[in-house]
Parts: sequence; structure tokens; C-alpha cells
Amino acid sequence: MEVEGYISRGDYRGALKGALEIENPLKRLVALAKILSAFPREEVLSKMLDTIEPLRSAPERALAYAILGRALYTLDRDHDAGIYFEEAIELAGSIGSARLRGEVLAGIARNLVLSDRYSEALELFGKAIELLQTSRAYSASVSSLITVARLVEKSADEIPNGMAIDFYRLARDVYSSLRFTLQARHLEEKMELVRDVLKRGKNVVEELLERGEVERAVEMMRFLPLEERAISMLELSYWLFLHGNLQLGRRTFEDALEIMLVGKFKPGDGELRGIGERFLRIGFLREPMIIAGLIRDEGTASELLGEIALSYARRGEMSRALSIAEAIGDESVKKRLLKVLEGEEGVGHEQGLPSAGGGEGGGTVPEDDRGG
Repeated sequence: MEVEGYISRGDYRGALKGALEIENPLKRLVALAKILSAFPREEVLSKMLDTIEPLRSAPERALAYAILGRALYTLDRDHDAGIYFEEAIELAGSIGSARLRGEVLAGIARNLVLSDRYSEALELFGKAIELLQTSRAYSASVSSLITVARLVEKSADEIPNGMAIDFYRLARDVYSSLRFTLQARHLEEKMELVRDVLKRGKNVVEELLERGEVERAVEMMRFLPLEERAISMLELSYWLFLHGNLQLGRRTFEDALEIMLVGKFKPGDGELRGIGERFLRIGFLREPMIIAGLIRDEGTASELLGEIALSYARRGEMSRALSIAEAIGDESVKKRLLKVLEGEEGVGHEQGLPSAGGGEGGGTVPEDDRGG
């Protein structure tokens, strides 16, 4: 099993054993860095130092120091991390071959990106590209330039702020210099899209979803403020459920919850209720229950819980419906709901739960409207 597989299963010992079996020391260091990110233990750091110790060549040692520097940021040891990055850059400067020096600087820059040190990474990527473009063995450097351009583009794809445009521009310039017209044009389009998201926010992501451009929508979500990103991910989750991609839909839903819990914020109650109702319309009840628990206003949460209870009742799960009804905090909503469920009012449950004050969104959707 790959190291990532052990990490995803929470198997620390299996991941560590797998990493230590990797023969290539730099690949072993990368694997150990991933383990350290998931399991921040001194034992992993010790194994990284043991791996670096026998390395003697300047290129290998420089890259190893950069990987170690990135790992130390994981442990919030920023000062030590900075020292190792400085040593990595100094070692790279001692490499005689301009082409090899450029490749190593690009590797260090990539680790700076993974440490969220974007400005330093961009500057170092620029130096690496300049070295490769001015190398005497230019024909041999073309392959390296392409590799570095792809690395810059990959880094841009991971940066969650406007600096991504600077990275895309740098990669585009390299592609243009090599006459890779299609790649350069693709990055131009990405830059325009990022600018649009930074300007108009969530609306752009919603438009992409409406057009079915799911991958682009997911990619652009990283530029949204956390509050908007969370609600956009809930909307994406709904879209995925609607189109039958349940596995990815659930994963996206969980990711949205994690953003809210880690960021200690929640979107507006109205937005949350609206998303919950959309899930109900397509027949999913677990997600609206979770969303109801996130709503701060008791009345709004109670209205959504009432709609969930009615949905269970329609399915014939009356005991579940009554259990939810009894737990509703707003007494007026609870009384109205119980009367509907117990058949004490003239309206059948097909008429839905009357909304308090006649506001919008209070009723449930008839069963023949489920599915979108």
C-alpha cells in the first residue's frame, strides 16, 4: 500500500514503515514530510534527519534541506524552517552547472509554496527560469524549462489568493517563449477567470456550476472568502447529489462542514436553510438534519426541522418524524407540526407545514416534485 493510503486510514506505523522502505532518499523525505503533516511527531522528524545525514552532493542536500524546512513549518517551528531554507538556497548557489542550479532552485521554490511562502517562492522560481533561459547548454535546458513551467503552474493551482495570477503569468511567459501557444492561452484564460472570481466572488462559481463546469467551479472556490467558500461547497454538494455523484457529494459536504468548524463561523441562517430545503427536494434527509444543527436562529432551525419531520412522515417513518418534532425548540412550530402529524388539522401532510407569519420557504415540496 502507498504511504498516502496508510495516512488516509490513520495508520501511523504502517505509513512510517512504508516510507522507510523507499530507497531513494529524496522520495523517502517527501513521504516522511507527508506523514509529519498528518502525524506531527518528533520520531518522524528524527527519521528525516537520519535520511539527510548520508547525503553529500550539493543538489541532493539542498533539496533535502528544503523538504525539511517545509516539514518544520508543519510543527510551527518557523525559525528553524527559515534557517534550513536559507541553507538550501546557499547550497544551491554553489552548484557549478547553471542548468542544474536552476532545477534545484525550482525544487526549493516548490517547497516554499507548500510552506505558504508565496512571495519568496515566486522570486526563486523567477531566478530558476532565468538561469535556465541563459544557460549555455540552452537546448538541454528546454526540457528543464518545461518541467519548471509545469511546476509553477501546479503551484498556482494551489495558491488561494491573488498571487496565483503572478504564478500563472510566470508560467505563461515560459510557455510563450517556447512557442507553446495552447498552454499559454490556457493560462491566460485561467488568469481572467481568477480575476473575475476575485471581483465578483460566489456568483462566478455559481455560473460555472450552472454550466456544468464542475472542475472549474471547484478550482475557483479556493479564492472565495471562507464564509462564501463554505456555502458554495454546500451548493456544489447538492449539485453532485442531484446528478448522482453521491460519493463526491458527501466528501464535499464534509469538507464544507470542516471549513465551518475550523474557521469557527457559519454562513447566514437563510442561506443554510435554503440549502437544506434543496436537499429535501431531492429526497436527502441526513444533510438537512446536519444543516439544521448549524442554524443559530431557533425559529429558522425549527422550520427546517419541521420540513424534515414531514419528509420522514411521507416515507412512512412516523416514529422518526414524531421524534424530530418533539425535539423542536420553537413551541409554536412544534405544536403546528404535531397537529399535522397527528391528523388533528383539516390539512393533510401533503399540504406541508404552515410557515410562521406566512413567510417564504415554510412549506414542504410535494413528493412528485422531488428530484430537482
